[in-house]
Amino acid sequence: MTGPIRVYGMLMRELGRVCGRGRRQLLPALLCSVIGTLCGVLLPAALAKLTNAVFAGALGAALPADRTTEQVVAEYRAEGDTATANLIERSGAVPGHRMDWDVIDHWVGWSIVLIIVILVARSAGGLLLNSFVQDTVRGLRTELEQKIHRLPLSAVDGGRRGHVVNTTTVDVDNLATMIGPAFVAVPVIVLTCLAVIVALGLVSLFFLGVALAVIPVMVALSVFVIRRARPHMQTQWATTSSLTSHIEDVYSAREMLTVYDAYERPVREFDRLNGRLAHATRSGQTWSGTLSPAMSLCNALVFVTIAVLGALKMLDGALTLGALQAIVMYTQQLSNQVSELASNLPRIQSGIVSFTRVREFLGAADEVGPAVDDVAPSPVTDDAPPPHIRFRNVSFEYEPGGPVLRGVDLELPPGRTLALVGATGSGKTTLTSLLQRFYEPSGGEITIDGVDITTMSRSQVRSQMAVVAQEPWLFTGTVRENIAFGSADGGTPTSSVMERLVGALPNGLDTEVSGDHESLSSGEKQFVTVARALAARPRILILDEATSSADPRSEVLIQEGVSALREHTTTIVVTHRMSTLAIADVVAVLVDGRVAEAGTVDELLAADGEFARMYR
Repeated sequence: MTGPIRVYGMLMRELGRVCGRGRRQLLPALLCSVIGTLCGVLLPAALAKLTNAVFAGALGAALPADRTTEQVVAEYRAEGDTATANLIERSGAVPGHRMDWDVIDHWVGWSIVLIIVILVARSAGGLLLNSFVQDTVRGLRTELEQKIHRLPLSAVDGGRRGHVVNTTTVDVDNLATMIGPAFVAVPVIVLTCLAVIVALGLVSLFFLGVALAVIPVMVALSVFVIRRARPHMQTQWATTSSLTSHIEDVYSAREMLTVYDAYERPVREFDRLNGRLAHATRSGQTWSGTLSPAMSLCNALVFVTIAVLGALKMLDGALTLGALQAIVMYTQQLSNQVSELASNLPRIQSGIVSFTRVREFLGAADEVGPAVDDVAPSPVTDDAPPPHIRFRNVSFEYEPGGPVLRGVDLELPPGRTLALVGATGSGKTTLTSLLQRFYEPSGGEITIDGVDITTMSRSQVRSQMAVVAQEPWLFTGTVRENIAFGSADGGTPTSSVMERLVGALPNGLDTEVSGDHESLSSGEKQFVTVARALAARPRILILDEATSSADPRSEVLIQEGVSALREHTTTIVVTHRMSTLAIADVVAVLVDGRVAEAGTVDELLAADGEFARMYR
């Protein structure tokens, strides 16, 4: 049992760390639950007193009023009716005395008060617990969101977005279902069991032993079922993640699947994952579902046993009717708590599986310092001069033994435009990724205005940049909202070039953009991304094959926009198109991760080297 206890303790510590503001609701929720529990334990005792008072009054009214209790008991013993004598003696009945309404009213009042307190405490505890759970989940989602932005690009490159989506949505939702049981239900169940055991022991040690005799059987049964269900639950949530990723992949590639009429293979993969998920869910729920009926059977056996033995003892005069009632109620409470614990265990176990996945995600290594938000970015003013960028003997490899860049030396004066050309895989995009601090150089250094970027936070580096990639990223909304995303003040600064770019769209700045971008053509999407970069007024502009989807007229517009930024922007262009080189002051040719040659277009053509061969 040390394993589950250790995991449970770790779960409590980890969720307690995340919940933040929710802690203020947890203590009152626990307090309300404890109050409700204690009142629930006191209620059978109060009802027992009430029952004894009613029974004593009814029995006393049936006895002759001209005798004392001792005389009546002696007469029954003399007749050999010891059981009745014991019953009269233990009940406290007084011959000839009817109901003592003062006593009955007293215990009725206390019972009503206890019931009201139980209802209020449980209602308030439920509301506070729900608030605590929602605050905890909100804090957990916030931490996951922050974690995504602090992960190095290498941690998510090549991964499936569906796994991340599943972790931040499905796993968190599943985890939320067990926070209440883990923080409140289980502690309250343990407290209730201890209180009931003490109360039952005060009433009758014999019946306490009977009630406790079945507990080891129920615990052993619970452990057996949990161990059988756990592998299926782990498979269930792992397969759910894979299924989410598969749907994400198929949805993203639906156009290609349609073109190649290749739906058969994704459908087979979906059927395979769906079948595995159904089998794992069915098996896990089957094992978990056997626990509650088994607990109910044990409870029924205990109840019948105590009811029969209690009735015999009461008739024998060893117990009062109120004591028997209290014993039955306490036994039922104890059995119910064990059953409730057993019913919560599958939920907690399923939540622990999701918690483990979330914890692994949160435990992934962050970007090496300074991280994204270690230092706040400095505001970039409109009159800030363009930066001086330099690559000094920069080397890089994604994996050991596979160098991508080999001692790259490049210098880009302020306000100039550098074009990177070369064959696919020569390291052009990798060089811009290093400048954006997506990765760290294996050797050498990159400086902006003479400052090594590794000494700056990633926010400080990236806040100076705007990037237009080959694959444009847009979100659902209007073109105006997408452009404002790149502006520091959230506005949509305009220029003649921007007006011409968005003027080509159906409704200009108010053109709607759907989440899958189907409302815009490839060239129109590129218009929006370029306009967004212009609106940001960056000190460093990176165009990574930004004109690959543009027609000649659109390319001219983009070139005009880049030229308009020269006063405060240093630009790096990655391109295979010779027409784009018209805006470049310097062209660097990369071959196998090295700068083979650099110069103006005319100089490189005259040198008749690698660039000239590419040009021809």
